[in-house]
Amino acid sequence: MLALPWLAERYQQLVQRFGASTLHHGILLSGPQGVGKRELADALMQAVLCLHPRSDGPCGECQSCKLIEAGTHPDRYVLESDKQLGVDAIREAIGKLNTTAQIGRHKVLIIPAAERMTEAASNALLKTLEEPTDNTYLLLLTHRVAGLLPTILSRCEKHVIATPSAEQSLNWLAGQGHDEVDQALLNAYGNAPLRVARALTDESALSYRDFLTGLEGLLGNNQDVTEVASKWQDHAEQVIYWCQRYYHDQYCKTQRKEDLQRYQHCIAYAVRVRHPGVNKVLLLSQIFSLLKQA
Repeated sequence: MLALPWLAERYQQLVQRFGASTLHHGILLSGPQGVGKRELADALMQAVLCLHPRSDGPCGECQSCKLIEAGTHPDRYVLESDKQLGVDAIREAIGKLNTTAQIGRHKVLIIPAAERMTEAASNALLKTLEEPTDNTYLLLLTHRVAGLLPTILSRCEKHVIATPSAEQSLNWLAGQGHDEVDQALLNAYGNAPLRVARALTDESALSYRDFLTGLEGLLGNNQDVTEVASKWQDHAEQVIYWCQRYYHDQYCKTQRKEDLQRYQHCIAYAVRVRHPGVNKVLLLSQIFSLLKQA
């Protein structure tokens, strides 16, 4: 079952359509990071693979549900990659989809970061989207629709997952034990509650408070830009987003053309940081240099 209240209605609609045999075989879930796309895909996958599904979702008791809970279901395929997703991985997954389901009737492939597919990988997936095997469902997720080929977009049923309201997010976070989260902290993570929750529980993550402390050190000339850039390179996309917010807020306060230009620079850096092989230390150093000049 799906424990994210802002997605409950969407989930029920998809489950009911599956029960009525009207669910599209290719589903694209798009929206910001941290709004529950993966959680929705996982919940829908379990409903599809359940041997005795109810009208409101999986039974939770059958062999299929127990295998999903254990992470060993043979008809559930997930293609994850921290870098580009190549054609070989797609072809291997398609080969598995073309086999007979080992449990029940259905097979599900989830691609959590579909924007990472290379053009060759996308074209390899295209044929399956056009001519899917029986009882096969493909769930593509992305926070950057522009990274997908138009042909992929045209052959998927598209669902845009928006950020929940601040009230929904704060109530959910409080229910997860994060009573200390306020509107300002929620805003720092793009109003995405799951991003906030991960940042508060993942010790390896860069927190917004640590970012602000580091920023104060930079602006006070207490730290070298390259040193900080090297330390934060693994969090480059998040750091650039926060710098972008910083300049946006500065411009709203001052209406200075210089702050607007720096904000626009950050938008360009946010695009560049996603490119494979980009020098993240150099990008961050350039942004921090702009900060110190400001």
